[in-house]
Amino acid sequence: MMTRSTGGCYTCKRRKKKCDETKPRCVRCIQSGRECEGYAPLEGDSRGIRRRTKSGLGQTAKSVSQHGPFDSPSSLKESSRLKSSTSPNTSDQQSSSSSLGPPSDLRPRFFQPAQPSSTEDIDSFPPPETIWNSDIFPMNSTLLADELSVDLASEGVNPSSMFFEAPNPVGYYEIMTPSYESTYSEIGDNDLEDDAEGTIQEMCVLPILDPNTPNNALPYVLQSYARWMTLVVFEPSKAIHPLKEIIVNKFMHSPEERSKIIFLSNIIGSLAKTFELGPQGTSFITHLHTEAHQNISSFIADQRVVEREVDMQNVLKALDLMEVILIHRYSGSLLSLVCLMEAAAPLFRRACPEPMDQYVNLPRAIFSPIINIGHFATTDIIISITTGRPMLFRYNVDYPLDILEQIKDGRYGMHWLHGIADQYIVLLARINNISEEYGANVSPKCIAELEDQIREAGTSTERSVDPISTIWRFMVWRCWKLTMQIYLYMVLCRASADDPRVLKLVKAYVQLTETVKPGRSPDAFLYIPMIIVGVSAHRQQDRAVIQQRMLSLQECTKPGSCGHEAMNMLIDLWRRTQAENRPAVWADLRLSALRVARV
Repeated sequence: MMTRSTGGCYTCKRRKKKCDETKPRCVRCIQSGRECEGYAPLEGDSRGIRRRTKSGLGQTAKSVSQHGPFDSPSSLKESSRLKSSTSPNTSDQQSSSSSLGPPSDLRPRFFQPAQPSSTEDIDSFPPPETIWNSDIFPMNSTLLADELSVDLASEGVNPSSMFFEAPNPVGYYEIMTPSYESTYSEIGDNDLEDDAEGTIQEMCVLPILDPNTPNNALPYVLQSYARWMTLVVFEPSKAIHPLKEIIVNKFMHSPEERSKIIFLSNIIGSLAKTFELGPQGTSFITHLHTEAHQNISSFIADQRVVEREVDMQNVLKALDLMEVILIHRYSGSLLSLVCLMEAAAPLFRRACPEPMDQYVNLPRAIFSPIINIGHFATTDIIISITTGRPMLFRYNVDYPLDILEQIKDGRYGMHWLHGIADQYIVLLARINNISEEYGANVSPKCIAELEDQIREAGTSTERSVDPISTIWRFMVWRCWKLTMQIYLYMVLCRASADDPRVLKLVKAYVQLTETVKPGRSPDAFLYIPMIIVGVSAHRQQDRAVIQQRMLSLQECTKPGSCGHEAMNMLIDLWRRTQAENRPAVWADLRLSALRVARV
């Protein structure tokens, strides 16, 4: 990561970037499309040496908040009763029905995992202990020219600044103890301030003052969301305007909605600084989880009969869970996340436009203009592929004609959040459907058809004003393409981890990740595919690279979090298959999820 500028132009100083100090305008600003604001004037010191004066730009007033960072919504109601105009926040959704016949089972699956032969199988999971493997292996690799179709020269980027020779790790941990301390456990200032695409500036007006001052409460909320987005959103530039509109509408809607959004922004703002929130922060996240369950239960208990379209609109308020689900991903356990998804599943089904006797059309859900519908469906697929659990619903994966037009339009979809191409989400659901229906009896023709669809699936990722962001986003897309092929062979072909096809793909994935320096970007968006590739990794050097990259993320080192449990699921799988002297198969992930996360 580049060091911070101490004598550069005002623009690089504010962005905390290394300035090349070219006069009169620095090259870095010109290449990134920003206006270079020039340099501080030279002034003589006591010895007559001319030095640059300190920049006065970029300074913001400190917050003098009288509330703690985790004031509950009830404590904020009085202070948040601001004068505002009510802005209705309603979204119409086109009703559509597919030509499918009535499915045999339309209820959410609420999967109850098959119980082990005895509770001893789960409870016998050994206490965490560290076992060191001292094998030494090389990890050098190069990126093939045909793997990266980005013209670096045209973007003004030195390719050597992106690629590096990885050190030879001494070995890897078989079991990560809760007391294990990662050297990457804190989110550094560079991660927080690396806003090369101007997300924070676009999201709100700076500087931000006291959040308790009426005129500054909304900018404070937007600032918190913007800082969070730069860490957890794959393409913040695509999310800024729709999310900003949703936040402002909620803020202006009512004092109750306003107090809730301020409460959420406090938690999100704190998570943007560190995922280690302490006892108080954890208690408020627990409150958030409990409140979500209570709202869901209250809505389901309301048995009033209303028209279908009216019910679809009413249910959206209780399904407003995207922030809560994302917060749980980074701070809560996998079990609590699964329980929340299962509780909200009936609401999701009622919010979808398909008649209740038909399957939910997954492409329509993903490309819905109502963000909570698309997010729920995407999260359902992600949980399934990273735990081996069945999806909560069996989906219709056919593309309606109007959705095909929306894909070309590029305004909708969920690719901007996690970096998974929307077509891949639909393909993953299709693979799951086929696996459930046919098991291992899948024809070679079907496999070949799916291979073609994986190769042909595109991505809506656009070139960024920041060329480095363009490079790592392309790399994430390429890693997902390899992951999709691995998932296809492991799930439908019932291939084991030592299958030549799987070995080749895992090696290509590992080599590709090694060509980019470890860091929050892109590793935070490779964390999901790394779980799938980790299950399929047979060679110890491949496993070590995957574990090393996952441990560079704070969410994978925080005990009790989804990422930490996912890491230990892989470690359990590796240790168990090594003890049994056999390659892993996809069913091993399901057992490890039961043993480690109890889901």
